[in-house]
Amino acid sequence: MGLAQTQQVLAQLYTNTELRERFFANPQAIGAELGLSCDEAQQLAQVSLREVSIFANSLKWKRLGEVRELLPRTAKVLGKNFTALFWQYAESYLPKGIKKHREDAIAFSNFIIKVSQAESLSPTWVSDLVRYEQTWLLAYEPSSRFSVCFFRYPVNKLGTSETINPLPTIAIWWRFSARSQLYHIVRSLPVQSNKSKTIDD
Repeated sequence: MGLAQTQQVLAQLYTNTELRERFFANPQAIGAELGLSCDEAQQLAQVSLREVSIFANSLKWKRLGEVRELLPRTAKVLGKNFTALFWQYAESYLPKGIKKHREDAIAFSNFIIKVSQAESLSPTWVSDLVRYEQTWLLAYEPSSRFSVCFFRYPVNKLGTSETINPLPTIAIWWRFSARSQLYHIVRSLPVQSNKSKTIDD
């Protein structure tokens, strides 16, 4: 097995707690499933499960800290639930490339949105907030010239008050060239009054 393939296996072991425990319980069998030779599996198994688990958890805590800085409002609103959700997410995803923290935050945003739709996370508008912060990350990419998102809630006010009523809102990001300044506006539809006008005879 080449270096790149070995690194992929290590990434899986560091990321997936269940797989890591299965591997150390039966390194030859699980190693074969992962494409490792007997010698490679034996070499990896020489490191203690405890040491690997400690290192894996330290990596996750570091990732969590970086993602929290990139999704500050979502992290504040979700509180401890943000950490719990990240731990679930980190079991199956490990970012790659030179912009790993940004990619991690974007992928984690997708995970939160998916969980929110399936489990109805509180507050009800959290999926709007995380989409808003996620789009900021995407818009900062120099290749992005124009982005537009529609929301059910006024995203510029989310997190500032306990009671936020639905209000259709649009957010737009744009720049004129790859190196130009990023511009941004948020606009909500005006609240329609239920009062009808009376006309005097």
